[in-house]
Amino acid sequence: MKQNVCKISAIFLLAITAGTAVNSAAALPPKYLEIKDFKKCLKDKAVDSYYILCMPDKKPATCPRASWKQLNALTANDRVPACAQKAE
Repeated sequence: MKQNVCKISAIFLLAITAGTAVNSAAALPPKYLEIKDFKKCLKDKAVDSYYILCMPDKKPATCPRASWKQLNALTANDRVPACAQKAE
């Protein structure tokens, strides 16, 4: 009985730690949340039945210049998606 409890505990612990090690990057908040006044720079875009934040082509008048520069400097997966679809 004691061996079974130890085995179950070991399997449970392994499952928990393996999941967090693999998915730890997914748990990090988006970089744009660190940018001051980011909400003044981004727009809402309807996608199916929900809304996402997106990057407009032009800087909104209420968006601080420093925030706009920081948002445009984000790269790869940190970049906020564009509001307008670009022609391919």
